[in-house]
Amino acid sequence: MLDSAKKRAYNEANVVTIIGQGTTITGELKSKGTVRIEGMVSGRIHCDDTIVVQETGRVKADLVGGQIIISGEVEGNVFAHDRLEVTAKGKLIGDITAPKIAIAEGVLFEGKCQMKPPGQLKPPTEDKPLSEEQASAAKK
Repeated sequence: MLDSAKKRAYNEANVVTIIGQGTTITGELKSKGTVRIEGMVSGRIHCDDTIVVQETGRVKADLVGGQIIISGEVEGNVFAHDRLEVTAKGKLIGDITAPKIAIAEGVLFEGKCQMKPPGQLKPPTEDKPLSEEQASAAKK
């Protein structure tokens, strides 16, 4: 088990699911291991480990994961149990919730941000309907 005070390392060897360039997924994706997105995903992604959206990745989905790293475009709400990182090439439109957040200078981020200690964060429920704003954003 990793010490929660340390930065969780993204390890390429732990990637168990890859959505490659030229691939489009619509629906719900659940994974116990790391997910790397290089293509397009619409819907919802739930991962017990790390979600990585590469520079070529385009996501219109809510993301729930242990650690989330965004270098591509994400339109949807993001919930990270451990930490969220948006790199210099990342673009994020949606609300974020995480105990630790790192957003590079110059990143496009539009939404609300909520930070609380890990034990006080509650992930969104899967049956919870989208708000009007979320539903209209998902249709775009």
